[in-house]
Amino acid sequence: MGLLYKATKWLDHVTQYPMRIRITNNKDGTADIVRAEGDVIQQGTPRNAKNYNNMEEGILANQILALSLQQEMLQLQRSAAENHGEFGVVTIKNTNKYPFSSASITVPIKEKRSNFDYVVQIEVSETDGNIETIEVFDKQLNGFKLAFKGSAKNVKLKYKVTGGRY
Repeated sequence: MGLLYKATKWLDHVTQYPMRIRITNNKDGTADIVRAEGDVIQQGTPRNAKNYNNMEEGILANQILALSLQQEMLQLQRSAAENHGEFGVVTIKNTNKYPFSSASITVPIKEKRSNFDYVVQIEVSETDGNIETIEVFDKQLNGFKLAFKGSAKNVKLKYKVTGGRY
């Protein structure tokens, strides 16, 4: 991507006698003032509409770019906040004999969600038997329930909750 703005190289106007003027008195009582600076050592950059408008366009383009970047940053911050997870560990105990399972637990969410469109990721960290399935159900704004089916008596689960904030 190239530059959005073509910079003007500004040069000072340098003369042999800077600021010297010649005053010519007129017959009607007025006077004409004319520069009499001598030889031009370096021609300065013209102060004209073309150069000033170039600056104005560059300033405007940079303001638009800054606003666009600010909007993108806000969207990234929202996305990062949405993906920010809440973590926890729970243990589910099964008191029934296999194949009957009554193992479920209610898990509270510390940061209340604004909608039910959140994701719960589960990882088994410890178990003393077999696990057939793990189910996330009954999602609420402030919590959800976890259950498992299988022959295990105790299952320790790690969970991560993301989303559901906007």
